[in-house]
Amino acid sequence: MKNLFVVTLFIVFGFSSFAQNEITSSLLWEISGKKVKSPCYIFGTMHMMPKEDFYFPESLKEKLLHSELLVMEIGGISEQMKGMNLMMLDSGNLFDDFFSKEQLDTLFQYAQANLGMDETKMRKSLSGMKPFVLLQLLSKNEFGENPESYELTFETLAKQNQIPVDGLETIEEQLGFINNMANDQQVKMIMSTIRGSNNDDSAYNSRKLIEIYLGQNIDEIHDFIAKSDTNSEEFEETFLNKRNANWIKPIQKIIKNKKAFIAVGAGHLGGEKGVIQLLKNAGYTLTPIKM
Repeated sequence: MKNLFVVTLFIVFGFSSFAQNEITSSLLWEISGKKVKSPCYIFGTMHMMPKEDFYFPESLKEKLLHSELLVMEIGGISEQMKGMNLMMLDSGNLFDDFFSKEQLDTLFQYAQANLGMDETKMRKSLSGMKPFVLLQLLSKNEFGENPESYELTFETLAKQNQIPVDGLETIEEQLGFINNMANDQQVKMIMSTIRGSNNDDSAYNSRKLIEIYLGQNIDEIHDFIAKSDTNSEEFEETFLNKRNANWIKPIQKIIKNKKAFIAVGAGHLGGEKGVIQLLKNAGYTLTPIKM
């Protein structure tokens, strides 16, 4: 009887302990089942992150180095360079044309104070560029000097170890989603970002995003990004949902033939229309991996 009691305690508390250690979300997921050349992995990145917060454990590096192919949103730096022309305005149009005088004054004041660019330098740098290019500059400024990049780190490791790099979409397709967004919506996002950067809410939101990211709850990450004050329903549908849906067929083809490591923005993983749920809906098994 005593032995039975001990065994029962072991079973009950053993399962209880296991349940407490079991994870339900992660930045890193294993994809298996349905003729997958296993194991394949998908990881959610932050495109830029302060050096002091950059989390890159050895276990993550090993998953990449044991893969046959690195897959990112677009296929590396060389592919990104092809998109330069798509960032340019049509001949005769100027960056200034999209902003009111008051908005331009605010832009120039912000650039001087935060980007180290006076009005002349900013006009010269951005005169022929589409408005969304400024969003990239603003984003970089939010994460300090010389922020780290998961994509660049992955690509560097892949090249050092002769691992091919591929993309889920072309730079033309990616920028096409941005170009399809109305210019006034791009301007609205820019001005909202600048207004936020001029108060304590911006620092709080940036810090909060980093904390949520490091907490590795992909649904929280998705909701925080999608529901941000600077984003809209159009942003969520255009930049997240549509692209997520478009990526599923390429992912299916890749993981059937290659032992792949896939890295996309973490905001794409969570939610009912996120990549993890869409792959589950397609019949794959997705398992969160503790890091």
